[in-house]
Amino acid sequence: MGFARLELHELRIALMSALYGSSGSHAARWATHMRAHLSHRGSKVAETPDSPLGVMGHRRWPKVQTSTGSFDPEGGAAWDSGAALVLSGWLRRTASGATEPQALLEEWHQLGVELLASLEGDFVLAIRDGERFYLVRDPLGARTAYFSQLGGCFAFASEVKALLALPGHPRRLRAAALAQFLTFSFVPGSGTMLEGVSEVPAGHFVSYDERHGVRTERYFHFEHSPASSELEPENSPDTWVKRFRTTLEHAVAERSPSGGPIGVALSGGLDSSIVTAEVAHQHPGSVCTYALHFGAEYPHELEFARKVAQRCRTQHTEVEIRPQSFLPDLRRMIWSLDEPSGDPITMPNFKLAEHMRRDVRFVFNGEGGDPVFGGPKNLPMLMQHVYGGIERGPGFRERAYLASYRRAYEEIERLLLPEWRETLDRERDLEGLITPFFAAREPQGFLEKLLAINIRLKGAHLILPKVERMTAAFGITPLSPLFDEKLVRLAFQMPGRMKLAAGVEKIVMKRAYAEQLPLEVIKRPKSGMRVPVSFWFRGELRRYARSILSRRAVRRAGWFDPERVQQLLAYRREDLPGRHGLRLWMLITLELWRRIVLEGERP
Repeated sequence: MGFARLELHELRIALMSALYGSSGSHAARWATHMRAHLSHRGSKVAETPDSPLGVMGHRRWPKVQTSTGSFDPEGGAAWDSGAALVLSGWLRRTASGATEPQALLEEWHQLGVELLASLEGDFVLAIRDGERFYLVRDPLGARTAYFSQLGGCFAFASEVKALLALPGHPRRLRAAALAQFLTFSFVPGSGTMLEGVSEVPAGHFVSYDERHGVRTERYFHFEHSPASSELEPENSPDTWVKRFRTTLEHAVAERSPSGGPIGVALSGGLDSSIVTAEVAHQHPGSVCTYALHFGAEYPHELEFARKVAQRCRTQHTEVEIRPQSFLPDLRRMIWSLDEPSGDPITMPNFKLAEHMRRDVRFVFNGEGGDPVFGGPKNLPMLMQHVYGGIERGPGFRERAYLASYRRAYEEIERLLLPEWRETLDRERDLEGLITPFFAAREPQGFLEKLLAINIRLKGAHLILPKVERMTAAFGITPLSPLFDEKLVRLAFQMPGRMKLAAGVEKIVMKRAYAEQLPLEVIKRPKSGMRVPVSFWFRGELRRYARSILSRRAVRRAGWFDPERVQQLLAYRREDLPGRHGLRLWMLITLELWRRIVLEGERP
């Protein structure tokens, strides 16, 4: 089955691909519902032939040529008399091997699930083999895949909204999700905000047939850290620096489209600056960088971003984001995410993507430096691990880790109404999400255990999905080379002293690009993109917040204590210190999500 190549003007309005399908005799009818609710993902459709076993499909763009080969950012479909395969996104192989859907299907017949160990990239893969379905999510979670069991059938899609479009699918909040969202600002693991909807974890596949039901299995493992001796030449600091530089060079090269300008989201921090330096080195004169800020009166990193852009000779643009510019699009952003947005930077990133689409189709980012190579947020946990300072009862590490997110973990009992507090089992619903990481035999190092949590939870359920959804909303393909599979494996092979030591974070990254970046960028402490929500909720967003979180609205939702919400709106800090602005942002986006998803309001 052939696919028409999109013209340039179509590419400007077409969005990222999506995948959908189901088992059962009504699969074709269900596919119609899901396809209609994924139309924002593109205008081209490929579906396997109708059968009682299912219909799968996607929406696509043409192939992209890179210096190391080519990739198809929108995948494809293939089938034969016994099986069918649909790929959404793009993939590559760890060794030589074809990536076309038809070739993958032929190898599947020979290797089965063993084929998955050779796949890398940003993709979701669905396979129907006889009466069994397989739903595969890429190793690090750049793309999303959800599934439900409805009426004795198995249904799956890249976005939750496609599943909710199925006749009779419930729209009910999953009880544990409230406390999890308040703790993390996202929902980690296979659970979602919704009862009856599950997410495929990154690096896993889900299989389904009527006899065995749903089974989940992991195929991507990166935690094995072979013992290393500092006396061996291959483990010297210079060797690790060289290996990091070479691996990142390759990660950028195999993602870089040839021809046309390339974008980089440049905050001025170390991670995005390193990616900018490498992209500019490989594509001199054709790189556009973009830095966002919130106005001269608020803290920003524009000075550092300018120095990097000047050093790397990029075409640099600064984009100012104000509440009046993003409020009209806040509901649309939440609809695009399918989830509430607990991280305030999500909305500015959404507006930045809207601006970038005028110039570029592919945008690199610096996401991944902290979770993969040891950012400074690991320091409090390491200090507590080494020196103590808190009561060391059962689960003390889990509680300390959850508190380190500095969201609303300590606020849960104050916020939730009694009927919701009674459904919460902290050991099962919160601490229990972290225990398997600390109890695992590998990795052995405590820093590496923290990194594994950050990669598999925050990376796969917040950072990468957020980036993909926010850029896909404007037809942009995000490229995250610091989340490259080979770089992740490398991070867990190198000794901890090359990542974080003596209070200095991401040591190997700084040494690898010390000569390519301004010294101020290499030496400066991490500050992060600070969204001034605390100022906004006492100024520009005050009236909006009080409207969305009015007593009437909070009572209608029936989740939170209206009086406690009013105390947060009034910034009463004396009874419980904390990040009031961040908590208000979480509550506002949660309320908007409730109205759009649970009540069916228009975005």
